[in-house]
Amino acid sequence: MVISNMYSVLLLLSVLCLIAQTSESLRILGIFPMNVKSHFATCGELMRGLAEKGHRVDVYSHFPLKNPKPPNYTDYSLDGTLAPVTNNLTYDVTSLTTATDAIVTWLELGGRPACQLIGLPIFQKLLHEPPKDPAYDLVIVEVSLANCHIAWGRRLNIPVIGVVAPLLPDWLHNHLGNPINLAVESSSFAPFAAPASFYERLKNFYIFHHLRLSFNYYVRRQDEYVAKFFGTDYPNSVELQKDLSLVLVNHHSALSGLRTFAPPVVPIGGLHIVDRNESLPQELQEWLDESKHGFVYFSFGSMIRIETFPDHMLDAFYKTFKNIAPVRVLLKIARPEELPAGMPSNVLTQSWIPQIQVLKHKRIKAFVTHGGLMGTQEAARYGVPMVGVPLISDEFFNVENCVRKRIAVKVDLKQVTEKTLTRALRQVLDDPFYKRNAEQISKDFTDVPMTPMNTALFWIEYIARHGKNALRSPIVDMPWWQSSLFDVYTFICAVFVLTTCIVKIVYKKVVRTMKLKND
Repeated sequence: MVISNMYSVLLLLSVLCLIAQTSESLRILGIFPMNVKSHFATCGELMRGLAEKGHRVDVYSHFPLKNPKPPNYTDYSLDGTLAPVTNNLTYDVTSLTTATDAIVTWLELGGRPACQLIGLPIFQKLLHEPPKDPAYDLVIVEVSLANCHIAWGRRLNIPVIGVVAPLLPDWLHNHLGNPINLAVESSSFAPFAAPASFYERLKNFYIFHHLRLSFNYYVRRQDEYVAKFFGTDYPNSVELQKDLSLVLVNHHSALSGLRTFAPPVVPIGGLHIVDRNESLPQELQEWLDESKHGFVYFSFGSMIRIETFPDHMLDAFYKTFKNIAPVRVLLKIARPEELPAGMPSNVLTQSWIPQIQVLKHKRIKAFVTHGGLMGTQEAARYGVPMVGVPLISDEFFNVENCVRKRIAVKVDLKQVTEKTLTRALRQVLDDPFYKRNAEQISKDFTDVPMTPMNTALFWIEYIARHGKNALRSPIVDMPWWQSSLFDVYTFICAVFVLTTCIVKIVYKKVVRTMKLKND
């Protein structure tokens, strides 16, 4: 009888817990208009995590998840609506997107097309016939180059949460009330980390403010899409950034250094790193297992096509691969058939590689990378030293961070030769110091109070519970002369000048009076 009663109580508690969990379930809209696969790695994993937590998610993206996926995860595919970027950028493109004045190129190539997508029937239906069974509680958007999509929050009258796949871009700090000290915190596009010298601090100041002002100027071209699709009474594309209730940023202090973040900015570095123990192709698995002297993994990410590099660079790659034999080289190449003849026998080319499975393999010795944040975080997580050859945007900052932590050696793209690349690889392969440092960074990377996913879930649910302004800093709504204390400094200077003038006048009168008395 007692056992029966206990069973009934436990059953009742289970039902109540299930009802409570269901009642707290949110319906979340995810809009990720950028067709950059590496960026979606973070966004996709976040939405999957929300679905696995019990929330109902609708995801508009260029990368529908493959099955199996949570039953409450619904894809709305944008695949094919924009020109492909994955494995489609040539060497020549790197020269267009490297300089600090390339922001207009980024916005034209990435931001404007992403805004034009709102005119698609799939978005028009969402715009004019949003679901009401139930309605959305939150919208999560990738905050990158398409500020126009932040307007979905106002349209649906729900909080907007941003996801930043790389580091927090320079132009977002002010609109989130996020402090940044340029004496010790680099612009996310600076080619150095934690600047100390006068020249580095001066250059850091210039890069940060140049990019911020340039972005704010050129992003205003998206105002036409906001007005066209959402209405003329919406804020402009710069002011829309103030609608962000929370921004989840792919930052991890173990790799990218210590930073100051305001409450609305929550670091979730490494959230995309999920080991699902994918099976490697049998040929690749055997090749890796049989690499008795170890292997080097060589990849420039999901976009850049190495086969389009100049012949003299490809020749330098080939000779370097041969020089480090019997160490093997696993080379990620989108179209191996376009490579010139003469590939050394210790090299295996693959057009697609499950990167995490390779980086955690027991025989890996080093990772030659372009310095993308996703790849460097994965290498740090699994304790793999690197040779960094940065190509564009934040890759220079990422590689420099790794160099300063002594887990990588940098090779300038314009200085890639057989000699420089062989020397860099030999340095990493032969000096155990780099491996030991990488293993220590791996420990630091995982020594956190909460997993990145649980951190993100908590703060997303926090905004849902407490409202869109729960973490909003008062500084966001202040004019610049107040937030920068310009008016206070001006007042202090005015008082100082006025006091000085009064003292000077009084002094002159006293001196004149004394002279008259003496006369």
